[in-house]
Amino acid sequence: MNPTQKQPDTSAALADLTPADILRCAARYLELRGWTQRVPFDRATDTAFPPACVTAAIGMAVYGDRMPVLRGDDGNSDRTLRYLADYLWRDGSVPPGDYYGALCASDREIVADWNDDATQTLADVLDVLRDAADDYDWTHATEEQLETYAQHEYDNERLPTRAGFLTWRAAR
Repeated sequence: MNPTQKQPDTSAALADLTPADILRCAARYLELRGWTQRVPFDRATDTAFPPACVTAAIGMAVYGDRMPVLRGDDGNSDRTLRYLADYLWRDGSVPPGDYYGALCASDREIVADWNDDATQTLADVLDVLRDAADDYDWTHATEEQLETYAQHEYDNERLPTRAGFLTWRAAR
């Protein structure tokens, strides 16, 4: 986008969403509304918030609407899909397979293929989404956050840990 073009307005709440926030919201959406495989949304359910696959749940978490999910975007949901696809590779949830094919696959395709795997269960999906969110929070923590948490732990005569940091961050 050129600097002379009008930038779209993003509400402050949406602008502050991190991939971790979106992944947790997507997990909660799937928990409450249901999970699908091989289709973005359950067409048999005639509601505004039908059961969804992981990519559609991420879109719903960002937009609260089905349409941007089906069109794709270049914003928060794409950034989250990119992070989740990378996490799935690092975690070993997606088999390495053909290296060239992996390089050519889009983040959306990687996540969709993982979601549609016949051995996948809702419990597994929820665990991975929440683990990926925790991983994002841990790997993207600022130095100030880590120092504040560490000081909090030392003040309470405890040693800082990754799990402790994630609990401390969630409570804030």
